Amino acid sequence: MNFSCETIINENEKLKLTDLDKSCLNIFEYLKLHHNINFLQIDIKKNDNIQNLFLYAQKDENYLVNTLEFKQNCNTTIIFHFLSQNQINFELVKTHLDNIQMSLLIFSQSLFNKFMERALNEMSLIDHLTGSYNRCYLDNYAGNLLSISNREQKKIAFIKIGIDQFKAVIDEFDYEVGDKVLKALAATLKDSIRESDLVIKISDDEFLVILQNIINENNAILISEKLINNFSKTEVLINEQTRQILMKTICGGISIYPDNATTIDEIIKKSDIALYEARNRGRSQVFMFSEEDTNKIDFF
Repeated sequence: MNFSCETIINENEKLKLTDLDKSCLNIFEYLKLHHNINFLQIDIKKNDNIQNLFLYAQKDENYLVNTLEFKQNCNTTIIFHFLSQNQINFELVKTHLDNIQMSLLIFSQSLFNKFMERALNEMSLIDHLTGSYNRCYLDNYAGNLLSISNREQKKIAFIKIGIDQFKAVIDEFDYEVGDKVLKALAATLKDSIRESDLVIKISDDEFLVILQNIINENNAILISEKLINNFSKTEVLINEQTRQILMKTICGGISIYPDNATTIDEIIKKSDIALYEARNRGRSQVFMFSEEDTNKIDFF
């Protein structure tokens, strides 16, 4: 076993230079090299909620487990589970726990710092009202989607969603009721798409739904119609005492990458134009962008 304080310190310095996922992998590789750890699970427990950070294990395998926990503050603990396929390895790991603990006492602090960095970063990328991604997320990460699309030769649909006559809600009721409508719409959009797709709050009352790996334009239209139909059935409780219910409708404007544009700014602009055209046609409408069918008005 090649083990020393210098080794631990050097490894910890490497952790400080990587992101959370890479840090977890580096810790696993370190434990595998120095402590015969072949399978590992890393969890973080905050109050009663447990989130998995890393798992390297064989599917459907029954493991014997050694565990070490490292409390980071009054309500957060980093937990390392060392998974063994047999009793011999389990006992071997058990005899190394003291030395392993010395390493992980230091590594866990760096891991916790990385976790907090990610949490703070995600907070800045999340709309506080609806829990959807915000424009900052789009600006920082949408380019990655286009790169993946180019590499895999697959299309992406961008659906701009707008609430019909949303200003009338504010005028008739107030901003609190408007917020309830926005929350209900965000929840409906998320429940109506795949986990791989995205919902982004793009402005005060508009959302952008990004559908990855769509088959064709018809597929995007069908999903847009599903979004419109699902929200038309959504009841928004605006007064708990009177049980007054508000129901709203939405329109959707679709553009397809790379068919309609090859940059993120252009593809969103085309979605904006498509939404404008959809709203011109009335409530609960969907419009697929095309140069031929779009009014030649540049309102940007």
